[in-house]
Amino acid sequence: MSSSSKTALSAFDRAAIACRLRELLLATDKSRDLGILAASLGLEEVSLRMSIDEDSPHPTVEVLAAVIREFGIDPTWLLTGEYDAATHRTAMNEGAKITAELRARLHQRPHTFSEPPQENVFGHTQN
Repeated sequence: MSSSSKTALSAFDRAAIACRLRELLLATDKSRDLGILAASLGLEEVSLRMSIDEDSPHPTVEVLAAVIREFGIDPTWLLTGEYDAATHRTAMNEGAKITAELRARLHQRPHTFSEPPQENVFGHTQN
């Protein structure tokens, strides 16, 4: 991946990812039965529900990888909304590596207000 791709992948919006997932998945599944859709993707229904939840989305790596693999979409687009031909080619050619790559990228993202960085707490002595 190019360095610009790495930067773009490290900052993402869970709600926007969930929206892209919903649009893609629900447009292709006319029955709107998430249990059947999850099973067809080889996922647990709860993971799929968490990933596309409108109020508090928590996209999982497994769901992202399954959608990328099943629909042949660009991982950068799914995470950021921006298309990247290089990551799309990599995902298509090296599909087995996509889960590991997603995990690595997701762990590099900056913290949000809802997920503050861990603070170092040092003991202080009283004077």
